[in-house]
Amino acid sequence: MNQSEQKIPGEQPSAAPVGAETASETASGRDAIAAATPPDGNLAALPPKKTKESFLPGGTPKEKIFLTVKTLLLLCFSSFLVALSSYSLIAPNNFAIGGITGVAIILEKATGGKIPQSVSIFCINFPLLFISFFAVKKKFALMSLANVTLQSVFLSLMENLGMPRLVFDEKIFAALAGGIGIGTAIAFAFKIGGSTGGMDVIAVIVQKKYPAPSIAWMLFILNCIVIASSFFVYRVPGDAMQSLLPLIMAACEQFVESKANDTITNGFHSAIEFRIITDKPEKMALEIISRLGRGVTSVPATGMYTHETHSMLICVIHRRQINTFRKLLKEVDPDSFAVMSGVSQVLGLGFFSGEN
Repeated sequence: MNQSEQKIPGEQPSAAPVGAETASETASGRDAIAAATPPDGNLAALPPKKTKESFLPGGTPKEKIFLTVKTLLLLCFSSFLVALSSYSLIAPNNFAIGGITGVAIILEKATGGKIPQSVSIFCINFPLLFISFFAVKKKFALMSLANVTLQSVFLSLMENLGMPRLVFDEKIFAALAGGIGIGTAIAFAFKIGGSTGGMDVIAVIVQKKYPAPSIAWMLFILNCIVIASSFFVYRVPGDAMQSLLPLIMAACEQFVESKANDTITNGFHSAIEFRIITDKPEKMALEIISRLGRGVTSVPATGMYTHETHSMLICVIHRRQINTFRKLLKEVDPDSFAVMSGVSQVLGLGFFSGEN
């Protein structure tokens, strides 16, 4: 034994330096990396790691309780709005809307009430939701199933308790109120990760299988078919105007429903973006900041016809500030070139915080 290798009594063997590896550890590490690496060396080709889908909100215990209660309240409110709108506003005023709710209203009218809405809504939606459970996210399917089930429960209570139905002399009021109610319900249902069932479920399933922008047209056509079929249930022989009135009311309801849904989802946080080409960027930016209280971003821009360099100012303002902004443009630089475009939602300082 060499002198340098002699062991001193009482001395513990020194630990291996940090980062040092034995030959077996190094070999096993290489084998593990080689086993996890695709043959072509492309790590991006590795399949994504599957994570267990969570149905409950995250956060601290208090946050979990708050979000769970909030979700349940929105779920109940959404399903109650659909039931109330279809039972008390739409059906008694003799018109049907698009979607499965419209089909349920038509069946109730055609059978003289023998097939109530509470039964048909659940029976038609259940197969769709069963398919969606395997085709899309389970949370969406379960939330939608809960919404549809509650709709049927609320409708059944309204039917059995004899809840009053509102009949308007002017049917347009029923279309407006029903559209606002169902549009609001759909927005809240999507907010908690579900839907009110029906065509929304079909849209999600088809979009998952065949991603394409034409899905909106498919839903539009399906809704039109449902509304058009209501003509044969509500038509009045010999009175063309009364026969067409249900179709007109249904179209009005669908328009209001879409607007209500869009307004609740995005409209409160929508804004306008301006892109301004000007030779007076400093003065223009100063006026925007001082008079409107909006930030401005300047980027260089080159005209491809004259090859002259200008400044392009980018600014996002509230919709209520449009008229003031237009006056400002004319005052500061009448020769400026401005492009205005709508922005569905703005997150950040001075606008929506992004918190639920």
